[in-house]
Order: sequence, then structure tokens, then C-alpha cells
Amino acid sequence: MSQLEKKAGLLRRTSSSKKPLKEKVVLMYDEIFAKEDPAKNNSRFWDELFLMKVNLEYLEAKLESLDGDEVMKIKDNINSLFHHCVQALAEEHQIKVVNALQTLCALFRGVHQKNKSASGFDIINMLVGFDKAELRMKDLMESLDSLLCGEGSESLKALCLKLLLCLVTVTDNISQNTILEYVMINSIFEAILQILSDVSTRGQHGYDAVVLLALLVNYRKYESVNPYIVKLSIVDDEPTLDGMGLVVGQALTEYNRQYKDKEEENHGGFFSTLTSMVGSMFIADADEKLSVQTNEAILLALYEAVHLNRNFITVLAQSHPEIDIPTTPITPVLTTPTTPLGTTPPSMDSE
Repeated sequence: MSQLEKKAGLLRRTSSSKKPLKEKVVLMYDEIFAKEDPAKNNSRFWDELFLMKVNLEYLEAKLESLDGDEVMKIKDNINSLFHHCVQALAEEHQIKVVNALQTLCALFRGVHQKNKSASGFDIINMLVGFDKAELRMKDLMESLDSLLCGEGSESLKALCLKLLLCLVTVTDNISQNTILEYVMINSIFEAILQILSDVSTRGQHGYDAVVLLALLVNYRKYESVNPYIVKLSIVDDEPTLDGMGLVVGQALTEYNRQYKDKEEENHGGFFSTLTSMVGSMFIADADEKLSVQTNEAILLALYEAVHLNRNFITVLAQSHPEIDIPTTPITPVLTTPTTPLGTTPPSMDSE
């Protein structure tokens, strides 16, 4: 073998053994998960971080890979990341705001998924820092309220709602989600009503707004005073109630349409029916042919509206024009397909 061939073979082996280069945002995440302050040697660290596209998969996986002791060792850095996310929501640069919202989603999900057995107070301490939680959460909720009620883009408002839905649904039982105490104190009820009362915002965000309200109403509803229950029970603004009725009606109409289509699709005559019956005798676990995923979230919203607000009964008796309302929620963050929200709410404590 010639020297040239040997060198070429060595070069191929060396190239194939090289690890793929990490993108800059991933390297910056690694700095956050080290024990030192990431801004110690780079004063512009946080500004640069929120200018780069979020890698949600890596960030969530990194959080979920840590055990409780490891999280506590870097708690200050995680608290600092949360704090700078909240600060970035006030930036004029929309890219920074979007990246901050998505990073907050990853933080809420990652910390909760890894520490399901931890107490609510421990979760708050890991995420925000218990001594600063009241101030940080107040700033967060005020920023979200401003973004939802402001003149910003509709995609930004959609992301705000996805973040709120993510925050509400990170625990299996909503009443065990202690961080929602801050959502009770810093209410976004008026922002939700504004979305439902306006024709344009209702058409784009009505579904998520109604689902979010239904979930918030169920937070410790039998244990303490829930301000969302109190406020919903006295709403008498006709455009708002009408908007809520339109969203609920459209979603349920779409569910009925899907069921009817499925039913007609499977009515293939006597022979088809007989074949199906015989087949089901021998296959005990066969899928139900007419099954259509039940929209529990919107049924919950309907129940709460009827149960809590007597004015809503009038809305149900009215005839509504058709409007284009999305009837299935999108994932909480635009760049990740995980954790669908709004379709199946967390388990509720029953009376």
C-alpha cells in the first residue's frame, strides 16, 4: 500500500471518529448546567442566549437527566435562567420574547417531569427560588397579561396561551400544582375574557382560552376560594358570554360531525356488519370502530360555564352564526411535538 493510500485511510478513520459539533445554544445550556455562573466570564451571556433558537429537546432532556441533588447544586443557575426569561418578555425584540416563552415551557416541563414526587414548594424552589418566587411570578404573569391584551402578533399571543396551558397541566392532578397559587394571586381572568369577547382574537385563540379558563376554575375548587370561580359566576357581559358559547358550540359540533363521518364510513351494509360482529367475538381487545376521541376539555368548559354562570344558559338558547374557530389545540410550543395540551385535562378531585 502506498504512503498516499495509508494517509487517505487514516484521514477517513479520523474523520469518522470525530464527534459532531454542538450548536452554540447547546454549549450555552451546558454552561448553565455547570456549577459556575455562566455570565461570570461573559457579561453578554443572557442577551446572546435569547437571540438563538431554542433547542427544547436538549434542554428538557438535560433537566430530566438530573437527580434532585444535582438540581440543587445548580439551582442558582436555573433560578437565574428563569429570571432572565421573565426579563426577556419585556424586550422589544420579538425573537427574544418568543425564545423566552419557549424556554419557560421547557423549564416547567423538565423540572416537573424529573421531580414528580417532589413537593410543590421544592419545585418552586428549584425553578424560581422560594425567596424570590412571589416577585418573579408576579412579573411573569404581568408580562403574559400585557402580551395577551396588547397589540402584538397573534402568534405571540398563541405562544403565551401555550405557556399558560403548559404551566397548568404539568401535574396529573391540577390541585397538586402549587405554583398555580401565583396564577390565582395574579389573575389573568380579564385577559381571557378580552380574547373571548373580540371576534378576531376569539377566532384564533378562543379554544385555548376556554380550555385554560376551565382548568383554572378547577384548581382546588373545593378546598379554598378560587378567584376564577368567583369572577366567572358574575360575568354578565353579553359579547363575552356569546363568544364563549360560540367556541364551545363550534367544538362540540365538530366532534359530532367527526362521529357521524366515522359512523357512515363503517356502515358498509349487512355483510360488513355481520363480518364485524363475528370478528369481534374472537378478538376481545379489538378497537372500537366508531371511537372518536372525546373532547373532555371542552365538555368540562361547558359544564363549568353552565354550573357557575346562570347568564350562560341564555347564550345556549341562542342561534349562532358559523365562525372559523380552531377545534383542536396545538402543542404548547411551536417547535416541539411533545405534550399535547387542551385535549385531555388533568384529573380533578370530585365532590
